[in-house]
Amino acid sequence: MRVGFLGSGPMTRALGARLAVAGHAVVVGSRDAERSRAVAAEMGTMADAAAFASRADAAGRIVGGDHRDAAGCEVVVVAVHDPVAIETVACLRDVLAGTVLIDLGNPLDPPHWESRLAGGPSLAERIAEAAPGARVVKAFNTVYAELLALPAPEGGPAPQTFVASDDDAAKSLVIDLSRAIGTDPVDAGALRMSRHLEAVAGFEVALTARGFADAVALRVSPA
Repeated sequence: MRVGFLGSGPMTRALGARLAVAGHAVVVGSRDAERSRAVAAEMGTMADAAAFASRADAAGRIVGGDHRDAAGCEVVVVAVHDPVAIETVACLRDVLAGTVLIDLGNPLDPPHWESRLAGGPSLAERIAEAAPGARVVKAFNTVYAELLALPAPEGGPAPQTFVASDDDAAKSLVIDLSRAIGTDPVDAGALRMSRHLEAVAGFEVALTARGFADAVALRVSPA
């Protein structure tokens, strides 16, 4: 499967490298294609090191390009900063029709790290409005990139990823991808649940700001 990333920041590097190790093709897209290609090369080095034992050519599965290159993939991850996420998706809505579109953004403001969209539709819901033909899924927004970066930490439980969408087939696909990269997916329900997930992310960031930990990921254990 080809997975495109709109953006070239830490979450793109962490998720993209894991996906390449799992056997998927990855396209890193940004406004600066040269930067994307440089980031893709760095990710390839990380992925190849992680895949050494299996002798897999993970680096060969990662390429860089522009936003439209990434948007042409079967699955697309919105990994740009949330203030420009909606605008970026709206500009690509013709390409994104029918695509599984993963939003991992969090519209948070300091100093209390509350969502600036609280009381209304979430960032994920607004992205769905901006690209009405896309199959939007909220996922990975409650896991710090440091906890997904390769090499994966040894010991302890896998990070949980909460997955919300109104499209059950798209949600199932993202759950499968999440499991394939070594995380523990949880079906969080409909896309409206992304309002709660974005608030949870704010709580996590507030904890790190208070020195609780360098990186956190909420984990829920059934009773």
